[in-house]
Amino acid sequence: MADVDNRNRNRRPNRAGQPNPKREARAKAAERHVAAVSEACAKDIERSLAGVCEFDGMPAGFVAAMKAKAQAADAAGEQIAEESKTAEVASAETEITAEPAPAEEATESESAPAAEKPAPVLPEVTVLDASATQAILDNGRGYAQFCDMAVLAFASFTNPGGGYIQGYLGQEATLCADSYLYNVLDKQRKWYGENRRRNINCELYRNRALVVPAVRFDRNHVHAYADVIVAAAPNVRRARQEYRVSDDALLDALRDRIRFVLAICDELDREKLVLGAWGCDNNGFDAEAVAEIFRKELASGDFKVKQVFFAVPSTRWDEDFAKFEHVLANFPERNEESYAQVAARAAAARAAEQAQAAAEDDEDEDDWRKYL
Repeated sequence: MADVDNRNRNRRPNRAGQPNPKREARAKAAERHVAAVSEACAKDIERSLAGVCEFDGMPAGFVAAMKAKAQAADAAGEQIAEESKTAEVASAETEITAEPAPAEEATESESAPAAEKPAPVLPEVTVLDASATQAILDNGRGYAQFCDMAVLAFASFTNPGGGYIQGYLGQEATLCADSYLYNVLDKQRKWYGENRRRNINCELYRNRALVVPAVRFDRNHVHAYADVIVAAAPNVRRARQEYRVSDDALLDALRDRIRFVLAICDELDREKLVLGAWGCDNNGFDAEAVAEIFRKELASGDFKVKQVFFAVPSTRWDEDFAKFEHVLANFPERNEESYAQVAARAAAARAAEQAQAAAEDDEDEDDWRKYL
């Protein structure tokens, strides 16, 4: 599920204006969980709290790497232009010369082809029909000191845990329910307050994130550790309704935020990264568009992560898993067919099968009137 910004929704009753028993039960369970892990995981919580770091804007290491990459590309372009110019001059001089030079005296520029630029190292990408916690438990490590994985929490920009302690649901709340993440985020009230005061930015928010190091995730007596990148996607619905932000501006903001998250993973030097349908559903982005942006950025060769797991649980409420699976099926190549085309063809095939089955049933049905 996508994250939900619960700044106002946390105080809303249900449609009938009555308390929500299920949400109240989840809130009580959350309080019990927070109290239990505060004792059981006291040392881990203390370690993670001491290591929390803030990112405000693109990490300096990534900015420097992109600058060096651009300079290298410019230098390569200048070298190619210079070699081309030299070759043209040499060709003109050869035409003027009465006798051609022997083959063994060929110019240095003609003697060896230019070295090919090495292909970028791209990550292995997997789309999982599973929760982020399950992806961590299946692919992470069981010791904090050997942690090699990061996970993106689909964070609320203004509310620790995305309303977990109030009983709200969402990917971030699920991560809190399977760890002591909320115990750490609840201590970062100053950071959330700064977000509210200065960084709403027409509901696009800004490139601000927290990293909680080596958080222990537990489920069914199995545990693993992962760094948690706490970052919020732009809120499409509010940006459109309240500020009339254009679709292009929304997609540009999301693309920049995705690069921000991937750059943080590089800064942490983690080999594995758990992502998902970030910004979809309640936030308003279409899953196919989000998956395509992720594909382009991961295929760019700008990032060092080696394994990426998209944890997108399939539900009856959306088609996020199917859309991510479709877009990333041929990674790093783009899938030329849209998901709508594939879905329409599959629906037509199902309809044809149903019609054929109905026709066969009609043929097999015995007409009672022939016995009269």
